[in-house]
Amino acid sequence: MKFKDEWNQLSKSIDEIRSKSAGAEFSDNLLELLVAGEDHRFWLHFGVDPIGLSRAFLKTSFCNRREGGSTIAMQLVRTITKRYEISLRRKFKEIYLATRVTLTLERKEILKIYLNIAYFGWNMHGIEQACKVLDLDKSALTNYEAASIVARIKYPEPRFNKNKRLRTIDLRANHIMNRFNQLNSKGNYGTI
Repeated sequence: MKFKDEWNQLSKSIDEIRSKSAGAEFSDNLLELLVAGEDHRFWLHFGVDPIGLSRAFLKTSFCNRREGGSTIAMQLVRTITKRYEISLRRKFKEIYLATRVTLTLERKEILKIYLNIAYFGWNMHGIEQACKVLDLDKSALTNYEAASIVARIKYPEPRFNKNKRLRTIDLRANHIMNRFNQLNSKGNYGTI
């Protein structure tokens, strides 16, 4: 499939997600903590973070340690297209599509769409299901609640044997809150 065809298909999927979630309210701290946890240079790039990609390439190539360099827009593209194979061709398509998404949509909308389709764990596809399972109100989350939801993107909550993963989620949530506080104190943070 050509890049243009993939863009048309992705754009159609995004429109469907937007129409299904029209009018949904999100607490600003959830969006801010998503940026702090998943893509702290979100406000500075156009869908692709060259610093993050370079770091991931170097660590994978020379340190024998796989590390992600995807932005929120790239994660959005991957989740919608359901393309997860490890190949340069997929990565180049993802970069192209993430750039188009970032140039087409408002930044805040990208965050909301991603939260609506992200996988947070067993029986938690999207923010609505995650908040229902966790018994949280997505429009009035505390910073810790928002950070723990974002932490589940990296460490999805399993169906069984949750104790070890819940400790990992707690550590990740605290890390996200610390990063958020550091970014705010340095003035390196965009506003929602």
